Amino acid sequence: MAPLIASFSTEEVVIVALPILSVLVVLMTAILTHHHRSLQRDDMESTLKMEMIQRGMSAEEIERVLAARIGSQSNSRRQDARGRTPAPGKVQPEA
Repeated sequence: MAPLIASFSTEEVVIVALPILSVLVVLMTAILTHHHRSLQRDDMESTLKMEMIQRGMSAEEIERVLAARIGSQSNSRRQDARGRTPAPGKVQPEA
């Protein structure tokens, strides 16, 4: 095996290794970014819950607020018939 590896020139090793390393860096960045965003979202949600508890809201009220928040997030992701996302605050006509 060692003579096989030694038979490659430095340029050949770089040509093969550079794209592989680039793909690995991109994948690791995507994974870390997703994980960081997930942690941020969880932190914001727990902060919101703690603030609502401190204000004396009941469990039903907190549940209703969180359900409305999740519903508004899914509505903002909807697209019109042409595939465009509506501008915030604009009402879409019924199809």
